[in-house]
Amino acid sequence: MKTTIEIDEEKLGSIMRMTGISTMKEAVDWALNEAVRIATINHIMENPWSPEEARNAVDPDYDIIAIRNSSVPVKYQKKPRAKSK
Repeated sequence: MKTTIEIDEEKLGSIMRMTGISTMKEAVDWALNEAVRIATINHIMENPWSPEEARNAVDPDYDIIAIRNSSVPVKYQKKPRAKSK
């Protein structure tokens, strides 16, 4: 969505320098994502699950060991070398 807003240029510049982000659009998007992440963490901390909710959060049939043992390892192939002239 396109919109016109006033942004504190010093704060925007600080974000861009500290993160290495090169465009204002990317910096604003990064800042919004960080704000959502922090707000989510704060919400979870202020509203912890009850023991019952925690027990029901994971499927009882979930078995990480079985999943790890059944997965096929990735095989990496060498890239063909460029022929020298």
